[in-house]
Amino acid sequence: MTFYSTVTSKGQITLPVSIREKMNLKAGQKVSITQEDNGKVNIQASPSIDDIRAQLQVNLRKKGFTPEKLRKMAEEYRSGDSFAAYVEEKYSENR
Repeated sequence: MTFYSTVTSKGQITLPVSIREKMNLKAGQKVSITQEDNGKVNIQASPSIDDIRAQLQVNLRKKGFTPEKLRKMAEEYRSGDSFAAYVEEKYSENR
């Protein structure tokens, strides 16, 4: 289905209610907008922090990181390098 919207003097457009509802968009929510080489524009809802947290937990579990293991890593960590560098050095698959 095609909808029409007018571009304002500030370059803004309004997404029709039916599209916002279908995408489950809420006021203030961020969206990503990409343009393909053929000019087509895609709009996607950005994930919520809860969605990101859930996906991170799934990915960590798949790699064998349990909450207990992560706590132990944090306890082993000593100041100096960043925690990310510490984890990379200690648990890198290249070791």
